[in-house]
Amino acid sequence: MIKRILISVVVVVFIGLVFLWFVAGGAAAVARTAGSIGNPISFLFGSGTSTQFIKLPWQISLTRGPDISGYVDEADRKLAESDSQQDEYQQDADPQEARSFGNPSPYAGAITLGRGDPKASSPDEEYVELNTVGLRTTLSITGWSLQSAVSGVRSYIPQGASPFVMGTVNTVQPISIESGGSAILTTGASPVGVSFRENVCSGYLEGVRDFTPEILLECPAPADLLPATADNIRVYGSPCIDYVASLPRCAFPGNQVPAGMSGTCRSFIANVLTYNGCVNVSKASAEFSSSSWRIFLNRTAELWDNSHDVIRLLDSEGRVVDVLSY
Repeated sequence: MIKRILISVVVVVFIGLVFLWFVAGGAAAVARTAGSIGNPISFLFGSGTSTQFIKLPWQISLTRGPDISGYVDEADRKLAESDSQQDEYQQDADPQEARSFGNPSPYAGAITLGRGDPKASSPDEEYVELNTVGLRTTLSITGWSLQSAVSGVRSYIPQGASPFVMGTVNTVQPISIESGGSAILTTGASPVGVSFRENVCSGYLEGVRDFTPEILLECPAPADLLPATADNIRVYGSPCIDYVASLPRCAFPGNQVPAGMSGTCRSFIANVLTYNGCVNVSKASAEFSSSSWRIFLNRTAELWDNSHDVIRLLDSEGRVVDVLSY
């Protein structure tokens, strides 16, 4: 009896499948349909809701994986939050800050800008300072520039003289800063016509020109230039020795030389106790050259705002070495 029922069921199923073949479009559709047919025996014996299936030859066994829909939803939520935070960051970013810093130079940290007096009301008095902090070698800064991040005005560092000679056309060369060196970068023109490296005689220049800030009066002491030796006393005379010893550093007496001084004494004062005279006497000394420069940007108008500004020091490639804001 059971065998007959099974044969009848198989015949019915076979006929149904053939019918579906033509109606649903071929083997693929039949396979999909057959895969969804439950166990006919269970259905006949009252278990039509069973989840067990008879696997037909064309059916492929599939293993059901875990439900990841919740994870996908969570990933989408976090991605949306990230995009929202990025948009908020871009809205809050300070465009002024981006203009101020820009692409950093490999010399950033080795050379820094000091305050100076950028608020001065005259280009001849307006200046900033340049200092070396971690510089380990000599570095040319000619071609570097200073730029206001507020106004965009930019001025380049020129060449300079080393040593500077008074009263002549000086030979200029790229300005090199060494370890421990510094510079005063003044907006206006040079009082002596050129940027220059300071030396032990530069204090004499302060007596004939006005510099901001003032050059330190660190010239050789006059008494050291004319010591009281037997030869000097015989050549210049004792009054000359005493008078020279009374003079301050970096001071040229000019026409104030007392009467009664010998011609050789007056000649010594005129040829030695001046800037050029000091250079001629001292330039062979190992201590002659200073590590400080006076650099003049030769502008006729102020570069920096008198209230607030952001000054960038840029290297020759336009990369930011340091930023000074006030």
